[in-house]
Amino acid sequence: MENLFVLDFETTGLNPYLNDVIEIAVKKIGENDSYQTLVKPEELPPGLVKYVPPFITKLTGINDQMIIENSMNPDNAITKTVEYINERSSRGPIYIISHNGTTFDFIILRRLMKKYQISERFIKRLKYVDTLLFSKMFIKDGRFRQQDLCKRYNIVNDSEHRAMGDILALEKLYLSLYDEYSLINDREIKVNEIIEEIYI
Repeated sequence: MENLFVLDFETTGLNPYLNDVIEIAVKKIGENDSYQTLVKPEELPPGLVKYVPPFITKLTGINDQMIIENSMNPDNAITKTVEYINERSSRGPIYIISHNGTTFDFIILRRLMKKYQISERFIKRLKYVDTLLFSKMFIKDGRFRQQDLCKRYNIVNDSEHRAMGDILALEKLYLSLYDEYSLINDREIKVNEIIEEIYI
């Protein structure tokens, strides 16, 4: 199996440039282990008394008490995420797979790696696969949210909007998309071909 990793962030809002990460999960496709942690925002925004806004708690189930009791600082969280990926990677590119990653998760990942000075050598190895864009390459109708695509492939996610639940479902979704796309093309597709199709 190539260096394929599914990644998901939960955050305090919908702006990947401004909002804080409150949970990270990452898993190498085909491996049994994974890495997940709650993340403590560096400081409360001025005028606010809660780390996690009520609408995010309602969506994810993550609340302030969980952050206070079970989280780590963002610099440690991104360092451990990178360590997990590094330790399970062979030579060559490392593919980070997220749903809607182009406008959300990949922006956050780059932001954190820059802020906490992850090595340029590691960053240059990263390639990005957005399963939202990938699915639109060959699925001609329907909706393209992760939960809608999971329904298409009969993938059950018992923990939607929690990072671990979403990456476990995303792993299955990526493999299902890959198999269907390979079948349409009547050959096994290389990951770099998917990237070229998406981004060229």
